[in-house]
Amino acid sequence: MKVPFSFPGVATLTPRRLHQLEAFRAVMHGGSVTRAAEILSLSQPAVTKLLRALEEETGLSLFDRSRRRLTATHEAHLFEAEVARLFAAAKRVDRLANDMRFAGVGELRVAALPSFGIGFIPALLARFAKTEKGPRVSLTVTSSLEVHDMVQSGQADIGFALPLGAAGALNVAPPFPLPGVLALPPRHRLARKAVVELRDLEREPCVSLGRQYRLRDIVDELFERHGIAPIQVAETQNGAAACEMVAQGLGFTIANPVTAADFGKRLVLRRLRPTVEFPVHVLSPPGRRMSRTATQFLETVQEATAPFLKQWG
Repeated sequence: MKVPFSFPGVATLTPRRLHQLEAFRAVMHGGSVTRAAEILSLSQPAVTKLLRALEEETGLSLFDRSRRRLTATHEAHLFEAEVARLFAAAKRVDRLANDMRFAGVGELRVAALPSFGIGFIPALLARFAKTEKGPRVSLTVTSSLEVHDMVQSGQADIGFALPLGAAGALNVAPPFPLPGVLALPPRHRLARKAVVELRDLEREPCVSLGRQYRLRDIVDELFERHGIAPIQVAETQNGAAACEMVAQGLGFTIANPVTAADFGKRLVLRRLRPTVEFPVHVLSPPGRRMSRTATQFLETVQEATAPFLKQWG
């Protein structure tokens, strides 16, 4: 039958009691007072004294000493389970304190759609985190729908995503109205033009995003509105992958300039007339002000996107 006992509460958990419990735990783990003394860097008499004090103050017989060595009693094993939970809780408190200490200098959780999150945001986050007393950062690259969900639930401090219905409460800054640019292989026949007319893309090989993505809808609507029918030769899951296929000569794609710029001279970027707009919205959890760290990072993103808006807007 389980022997009931009262585990010391917070009010009586003094440094003395903690030392006693540490000695008890070391004996249970080490199997002897000698081993416990080695674990705790104490003398054997000191460990023995701590154990006797623990038994006297709790009223429990934790060890049988009749055979010239300590043998744990049934009560000791029951007590050990509670002590293990106590020290596990102490470790959780230490982890929490560590997290809060990091948060004191700033913690930033960012979620971004792939066109922003694969190259552009990681580079900015790395630079941001390397500043003096910079924050600890995390980045999740996922669909716009998932970005909205993460921000809504408070799993992200700031998000960058395409707009979705009924999400106005999450928007905390003007969107980035990134214009679509035409990305071509360097030797493409249209690369000689400074501005490419949409009609020039009739029957041209095209690399598109998958049909499940909102950006694909935006581009398809542009072609349908003007009666242009390019040849769809490939689909992929994000703009960076599409640009890589273009760089390999597969066809053209319409991308946002932030993503396409990562490819340097491997792509030729041209203005497209008429074009589309990829409005990347800035999101923050509802019901609270955006943190100082998130605000500072937003300013970094705004500064970094300004040249693209100036050049292609």
